[in-house]
Amino acid sequence: MIPDVSDSERIAHLIQVAIAPVFLLNGLGILLNVLTGRLARVVDRVRITGNLIRQNVDATRGPQLLRELGYLRRRLKIINAAIALVATSAFLTCCAILALFLGGLSRTTLAQLTVGLFAAAVVTVIAALAVFLAEVRISGLAMATETEDLKA
Repeated sequence: MIPDVSDSERIAHLIQVAIAPVFLLNGLGILLNVLTGRLARVVDRVRITGNLIRQNVDATRGPQLLRELGYLRRRLKIINAAIALVATSAFLTCCAILALFLGGLSRTTLAQLTVGLFAAAVVTVIAALAVFLAEVRISGLAMATETEDLKA
C-alpha cells in the first residue's frame, strides 16, 4: 500500500516534475537569441545593399548586388520561419508544463495531452534546426558567390 502524501509534498513533487521541461525552454531562448541576431545582421545587409542599388554607385556591381539581394531575401524568409518554429516550440513546451502541473493538482490524468504537447515541441524544434541549417547553407552559398571574383 502506498502511504498518503501531504498536499505540500505533492505540490513540491509537481513543481520538481514541471521544472524539467524548463531546461528545454532555456535552450529555446538561446536559440531564439542566435536566430534574431542573424536576422538583425541580414536586415542590416538588406538595407545597405538596397541603398547601394538605389544610388547606383557602381554600375558594374549592379548584377552582383541584385544577386546578393536575392540571397538575402531568401535568408530573411528562412530565418523568420525558424524563429516562428522555435517560438511555437516554446509555446508548446509551456503548455506541456501547464498540463503537467494542472493534471497533478487536479489529480486527473493528462498524461496523453502532456506527452503529445512535449512531443510536438520537440518535433517543432527539430524542424527549426533543420530550417536553420538551410539558412546557414544559403549564407555560405551567398558568400561563395560574392567572393568568386576574388579567387587567388
